[in-house]
Amino acid sequence: MKLAQAVGERTKQLLKEKGMTQYRLTKITCLTEKTVSDILHGRTSDIKFSTIFLFADAFNMQIYEFLDSPLFDSDNLEI
Repeated sequence: MKLAQAVGERTKQLLKEKGMTQYRLTKITCLTEKTVSDILHGRTSDIKFSTIFLFADAFNMQIYEFLDSPLFDSDNLEI
């Protein structure tokens, strides 16, 4: 799995866990709806660290908490 895909999957997990909508995420992060949708649906091949930071902040998490998932284990990621 590519890093951008892992971020999309983790974000979907957290949206469900926190009871947050994709629309609310776009408003909190000030990212466009298309950008967030592309990430969540695996239509982006690369992702900026700043975007990951925005997602973590939107969920009231530290970046290390956002990345604390088996999705980001080196065995699961393609570099």
